[in-house]
Amino acid sequence: MKKIYQKPELKLHGSLEKMTQGASTGTVLDRAFDTGTPISHLTFS
Repeated sequence: MKKIYQKPELKLHGSLEKMTQGASTGTVLDRAFDTGTPISHLTFS
């Protein structure tokens, strides 16, 4: 039996800035920086 194709849907979940918290400060870092690293030592691209 042949399957019927269903095109994917785009669902909006808010702005990219709100979803990624872009350009905001916080207390959680990724693995590249140790916990407690001063914000002045962080690099942004």
